[in-house]
Amino acid sequence: MKRKPAYLRPLPRESASAETSPPESDSNAVYSSAQALPNLKSEVSNTAPNRNWRTELKLCLTIIKPITWVPVVWSFWCGAVMAGGLSWTLEGLTKLLVGLILAGPLLCGMAQAINDWFDREVDAVNEPWRPIASGQLSVVRIYQVIGTLGFFGLMAAYYLGPVVMLLAFFGIFMAHNYSAPPLRLKRFTWIGPLSSASSYILVPWLAAASVFGGITWRAMAISGLYTLGGIGIMILNDFKSIRGDYQLKLPSVPVVYGTRTASRLACAIMDLSQLTVGGLLLMEGRPVAVAILALLLFPQLLLQHRFIEKPLSRAIWYNARGQNFLVLGMLVAAWVTF
Repeated sequence: MKRKPAYLRPLPRESASAETSPPESDSNAVYSSAQALPNLKSEVSNTAPNRNWRTELKLCLTIIKPITWVPVVWSFWCGAVMAGGLSWTLEGLTKLLVGLILAGPLLCGMAQAINDWFDREVDAVNEPWRPIASGQLSVVRIYQVIGTLGFFGLMAAYYLGPVVMLLAFFGIFMAHNYSAPPLRLKRFTWIGPLSSASSYILVPWLAAASVFGGITWRAMAISGLYTLGGIGIMILNDFKSIRGDYQLKLPSVPVVYGTRTASRLACAIMDLSQLTVGGLLLMEGRPVAVAILALLLFPQLLLQHRFIEKPLSRAIWYNARGQNFLVLGMLVAAWVTF
């Protein structure tokens, strides 16, 4: 008998020795949320309800997810450091500030709002309290947020130069097509994480390099390797939405390969990218930098061992701890190679 695809099989649970099964009430809540999906569109109103501006602002900030700006801003900072042209003049600091705002609040914030809009069915299962999934924000307000951030993002990119403008258009294209039909890149098991990692690491890194010194082969190699490592980070992010992905048959890596295999794949990808960066630096005669990267990799390995034991419940736990060492390694690699 032909085996069913993974996303058509029941959601795998980690072994009893690893962790206990989720309570029955959680399963009922997921089922109830899934049953409500057909009525979701009707719950998103076309006009904003009558509420004060503080509440409206808080809801808007929720959909642009400020916490997600950090890795994009960090990648831009690494690209600026690596380029070697960052100066403490008024012009240099202005360009740095504009670039950081462009990478984080403007384009990343816009991308998050777009993703929330097109992922409202998934959020209705995983996070039904979110502003769009719960109908707290009107369609008009959502479009206003996306349009405003996109407009000022393009203005900021224009100020920073034609290369940044081109990369900004590419970033907007990727942000839209990651979640929006007909492409909806996230429905492809590996292309989705790759496109997301490129937007978070490669694009801002190269944008900063073009502003502060020019895009070199070294900048493309280091940022490209860390982008491949970013695929592992994106796989970890898919763990928190695994229930909704199962319900809606979205073939993310945890859904297709199972939580245990997906956790091993994510860790292997992250580790391999850092080891390759270390090998590249060793070939260039930078043993001190390699030693620092090795020291930063060691605690990740310890944390990964614990994560793999209970991947479903410890994905967010690992992201909050292990990724700190990886991003510090990014800055080390950028600092020693400018």
